[in-house]
Amino acid sequence: MHPLAAPFRFEGDRPESVLLLHGWTGSPAHMRDLGQRLNDAGYTVVGPLLAGHGTTLDDMATTGWRDWLGSAAEPAMDILEGGDTLHLVGLSMGGIISLLLATSLDAASVTTINAPLLVRDRRSYLAGLYRGSKRIEHAEPPVAAPPEMRKYQQQYNGTPLGTAAELADLIRAARRSLSKVTCPALIIQSKTDETVRPKSATIIYDGLGSADKGIVWLECSRHVAVVDVEREAIAASILEHLRSAFDSRHAAV
Repeated sequence: MHPLAAPFRFEGDRPESVLLLHGWTGSPAHMRDLGQRLNDAGYTVVGPLLAGHGTTLDDMATTGWRDWLGSAAEPAMDILEGGDTLHLVGLSMGGIISLLLATSLDAASVTTINAPLLVRDRRSYLAGLYRGSKRIEHAEPPVAAPPEMRKYQQQYNGTPLGTAAELADLIRAARRSLSKVTCPALIIQSKTDETVRPKSATIIYDGLGSADKGIVWLECSRHVAVVDVEREAIAASILEHLRSAFDSRHAAV
């Protein structure tokens, strides 16, 4: 495991904690810069490593969506049991998991970043054919992030094909559950996302049961937008969302 791909916890001085969830085949390294920015504003930030990630593709091949969801639910429960207000923030698959957690946990807010309800790769619709396969499909490294962010590009350069069906199951479960999400919600979506079809954002927005919800569109970021050129705008939007959600919750008490 690369040191930056390890799980992290940044202690803050507010009674609020943010759970930052990385994406499919990614790692907590993707979320560290955003986590530091939120921590600078006083939030405790927890970035767990989802099951099967951060080590080897062979490790990931033995996991499925219930494992990924479980490894996110455990730290979320720890936050609530510790007495802090819980905010959920997820990139890509982490956003899908955040939506599912928001249906059953007392979250003050949820934020998704390039969450994939629809993807660009048409092969994804054949994912079920590979269910249970341990075959590894390798890929080229991603397009380099801005120079100062490249150290955070710690992810698998490939896919265990059998897990694609698990990801599809997870996405379907989240889509069916959107109306059960009632906490304040922020959807962040890049118009130039090379992985996720931007229409995903409007599907999420329209399906949510939240009365307080909004979409922020990014003009020029790639899929892993948290390490791209609009990362400061992402952090600013999330901070505004967290403050508004916390104020609304306490005003209603």
